[in-house]
Amino acid sequence: MQTYKLGLFHDWVPKPLQLLLIILLTIPILGISGVYSTNIGDMLASQGMLTEDLMMASYASAIGMALVFPLALRTKQFFRSRHILIVSLSSLILLSYICATTDHAWVLIGANTVMGMIKAFAMMEVILPIMFIISPTGDRPKFYSVFYPLSIALAQVASYYATKLSFEYSWHAVYYYTIAILLFCLLLVLIFGHHYRGSKKVPFYQVDWLSFVLILSAMMMLNYVLSYGRILDWWNNQSIKFTLFGSLLLTIWFIQRQMILKRPFLSLEVFKRKSVWMSLVFIFLMGIFLASTGIQSTFTTGVLKYSALSNAEINLMMALGAVAGGFFCFAWFKIKWSLKGLVICGFTAFILYHLILFFLFSPVIEIHDLAFPLFLKGLGLTIIYISIGVYCADKLSLTALLAAVSVLILFRSFIGPAFWSSVYSYELYAGQLKHTAFLVQHMDANDPLLTGRLSPLVQGAMSQGKSSELAQSLAVSSVWGTVQLQATMAAAKEIFGWIVIAGGFVLLLVISYRFEPVNFRKLVNIRRRFRGQEILKREEEMLTAIAP
Repeated sequence: MQTYKLGLFHDWVPKPLQLLLIILLTIPILGISGVYSTNIGDMLASQGMLTEDLMMASYASAIGMALVFPLALRTKQFFRSRHILIVSLSSLILLSYICATTDHAWVLIGANTVMGMIKAFAMMEVILPIMFIISPTGDRPKFYSVFYPLSIALAQVASYYATKLSFEYSWHAVYYYTIAILLFCLLLVLIFGHHYRGSKKVPFYQVDWLSFVLILSAMMMLNYVLSYGRILDWWNNQSIKFTLFGSLLLTIWFIQRQMILKRPFLSLEVFKRKSVWMSLVFIFLMGIFLASTGIQSTFTTGVLKYSALSNAEINLMMALGAVAGGFFCFAWFKIKWSLKGLVICGFTAFILYHLILFFLFSPVIEIHDLAFPLFLKGLGLTIIYISIGVYCADKLSLTALLAAVSVLILFRSFIGPAFWSSVYSYELYAGQLKHTAFLVQHMDANDPLLTGRLSPLVQGAMSQGKSSELAQSLAVSSVWGTVQLQATMAAAKEIFGWIVIAGGFVLLLVISYRFEPVNFRKLVNIRRRFRGQEILKREEEMLTAIAP
């Protein structure tokens, strides 16, 4: 007789040790990445790639993770948890080595796509036990209030240590350390993992693989458009036009297949629920605030001249904000306040982050001045993740939830950030040109401010033994660098101002939107109560009128 067993480990493993083992497995699985954003500068210099290559690779990982979620449950019901973890960890080790050694952009992009898929299967194995530990009754608000702060904080901590290893050794070091940690996790699974199934084996059949290929191809084409659009001059480039048209065509084909198939790859029935598609709208709008990270990095590295390690250190404040957001949401759900108020708090934190930075843009600020805004950013990010996750998952079955989560991750980690990042990248570039032209339009030899700035620089260079021509060239280069910094700050400040204004409209949308359905029975009872009070009042008036 077949024996079934929940959990991941043998019965002889003590419960406290099982909890420790789950934590040890979860941390590297959540923290692993094919491209660490804080190491992009070092990778570009070493591998000869473009920034857009690494951006597309990073988004490809999110696409791969999102699109395999509909298969995650069926995979778990067909294979043993031990086998899934062994294959997943082994594959992640191989893919990490490929990411560390390849100098071909498309190999890196492909490896990140597969890494995202494998990571989703591994996450399913460790998240379900954690969910039952945190909330045995299936209380999703309680689980989300712990899981999302943990994942966001771990991402920031992983980025910090990746930068630290790159700073002290090389950018390859983080991948080799990751491989060593994954080997240790693989050893733990081999020693402590049980051999039993978690449930009855369900045949892995009638999967519409054509639909999977269609949606994966469509999203990767869209990834190409959003990643390379600026450097290829958008609609003036034929490849951008054809790729975007191909993406739209494949998406329409995919949707049409899901509507006619008896067993669709991704059930579209879930999108008939208002809570699901409105969650996608709010997550997409969250990208307005989340995608400004690139502008902040441009300011801290290009204007303030902070190192990548200093940036990673100050970004740890987002981890503190994430933890605070978890406690805040847990208390909010405990008191049972409205979900609308929680969403408003999340977007307000994002707006305050951009508003504070709008007034802080200056070449003389200290790095600790960014601590509180980044704390607010981590707080807002966590609150929105938790509140929208709770709203989207409300009253959904596990199968419907996986379909909704798949599209939600796609919007949260790819479509929203990639779209708004491409918009901000173009606006920052155009703004730099506009403000540079404005600053230099009156600069000539007759400008007393310019000559007053150039003269000390020329004299200082000549006092060091430079020739007159070289001294003038160095002085002009110095002034030109100052002009570019001013143009960058002006463009960044302008974008942040528009983000704050857009945030006001987002808040108006949230305030006007009804998160909970109208309770008609309650309205009827209130109406009856008022009508009853009105009748009693009329009777009292009549009795008063006829009384002697």
